[in-house]
Amino acid sequence: MFPSAVCATQDTLEHPMDLDPRDQTGRTRFICTIGPQLMDRASLAELHACGMNLARVNGSHGSLDDVRAMVQFLKRELPAGVQILLDLPGNKVRTDNIKAPIPLEAGSEFRLAPENLTFRGLYTRVKPGDRISAADGAIQLDVERVEGQDIVTRVVVGGLLANRKGINIRGIGESMPFDFERDIALMNIAIEYRVDYIGLSFVRSGEQVRRTRAQLTGTGVGIVAKVETAEAVATLDRVLMSSDMIMIDRGDLEADIGRENVPLVAKRVLRRAHELEVPVIVASQFLTTMMERPLPVMAEVSDISNAILDGADVLMLSEETAIGRYPFDAIATMRHVARTVERWQETDYRAVILAAGPSTGFGSLTTNKHKCMLDVGGSTIIMHQIDNLRKCGITDDRISVVIGHNHHQIEAYLRGEGFLGSFIFNPWFATTNMLTSLWLARESGNLVIVYGDIIFDRGILADLLATPGAAALAVDHDSEMGPEDEKVVLRDGAVMEASKELDPARCQGEFIGLARFNRNAAQQLLQAMDSVVRTGDPMAFLTVALEKLALRGIALTEVPTHGRAWNDNDCLADLDRSRESVWPRILEANARRGDVVLR
Repeated sequence: MFPSAVCATQDTLEHPMDLDPRDQTGRTRFICTIGPQLMDRASLAELHACGMNLARVNGSHGSLDDVRAMVQFLKRELPAGVQILLDLPGNKVRTDNIKAPIPLEAGSEFRLAPENLTFRGLYTRVKPGDRISAADGAIQLDVERVEGQDIVTRVVVGGLLANRKGINIRGIGESMPFDFERDIALMNIAIEYRVDYIGLSFVRSGEQVRRTRAQLTGTGVGIVAKVETAEAVATLDRVLMSSDMIMIDRGDLEADIGRENVPLVAKRVLRRAHELEVPVIVASQFLTTMMERPLPVMAEVSDISNAILDGADVLMLSEETAIGRYPFDAIATMRHVARTVERWQETDYRAVILAAGPSTGFGSLTTNKHKCMLDVGGSTIIMHQIDNLRKCGITDDRISVVIGHNHHQIEAYLRGEGFLGSFIFNPWFATTNMLTSLWLARESGNLVIVYGDIIFDRGILADLLATPGAAALAVDHDSEMGPEDEKVVLRDGAVMEASKELDPARCQGEFIGLARFNRNAAQQLLQAMDSVVRTGDPMAFLTVALEKLALRGIALTEVPTHGRAWNDNDCLADLDRSRESVWPRILEANARRGDVVLR
């Protein structure tokens, strides 16, 4: 175990993970299940220092008095800010009155008597041929017959069957009462002590969640609906809209839908929950090897990483902390892996170059060529943009080009130059604007937007990527701000208004067509563009969606160009300026950075 308030040592980890116990930053939150070994103030403080944000009480174990005492203790002793989740057992049938674990051998006969089950009437719900999964699927039994009230089974997969282990049989959920007496008693404890959340187990419909919510009216207790049945997956939207959070309990879900289906279903549930803005907890079997050893195996590290990449908001440890030998190592490991993934996500940008619109203003130069392919002095505009993106760490596989006018030429040219990115065709390029082109890209991760007609000093893009905050827009304070410029109104370093129609006297600069958005801001940008597209305004400028973000409270931080070279290219006069004065300045800046110029 870790010494108090220290979350990694060479005594416990062969490769220390350099954790800072004060680090409570990051997007992902963590739940630790509390067991008797952790019921002291020092252990709770240590769990919190190593990453715990929520303390889980598993209502399936112990007497009601035990649960009440644990909740009382946690309310009194948990560090400030740590919430309590009281997880109800639900109508899950469990083994009961088993004094010592029963060894079961494959092929042998085994009888389940009513007194060994928490639901005595289970024999009325089963029939020959049913498969019983016990102990989170580790033990498999086939029902052969019912004799009186005994369920006679044949052991398919053996093991030690202990007391209070879950019993699952597919297809009998609808005939089971939803409210077992223990759940009702635990709900009363949750209400009495005002815990933060209850975990509602084996939900099969939104009605069951709403029924519970009605009981909790005025208590301040939130509901975590646990998605662990096929019915919950089938009625997912109704469950989501009735819940404060949901939990994907992979262990119990496996028993109901099959192990091979769980990863794919979990991804779908996460995606839909995020669309409806409902936080998701992912639980079960993250670090089971750390119950006995202080280091995880690679598959477990990958499992945590993939849960974060899929969009999990909260990760939960169960037996790893409740009864495992290395509870502090386990939560510290989980947090470290999650933070590593988050740091990678923060710098993992996709870029969209908007190069679909008609190329007017250049005469015969663009009769059979898009303006992004014009030569500004040894490089085309679009290859200059791709080169800048590459040098700032955004590789081709993360770059998309939205094309329309003369799209065949753009694609043929870039493929011929070895570009390995993707192309998105805007079929309405002649009657739509930048907003529609970006909307078609459907990007919702970390995002860089580049207008397809600009050249720019790469330092502006580097500053854009390095600027903290949800969103950043490159702004030129020295612009003359003509009628076709996208002018901006700034307040405290953030863009509040942006439009070609703004009065230049009110404005502090021009948006140059280069912007960055983190994952959350990009998702909200996509939603804002959805709302604009639905209004049927195909010629709306991207600045309309940007203003909607500002109204939603997303800070659009300005990144000043600081006099560095850039230019948009809308006509022959712009192209002449790019060639005569702007491009040479860009080359000079590149030379100062030590760029190798290939001739």
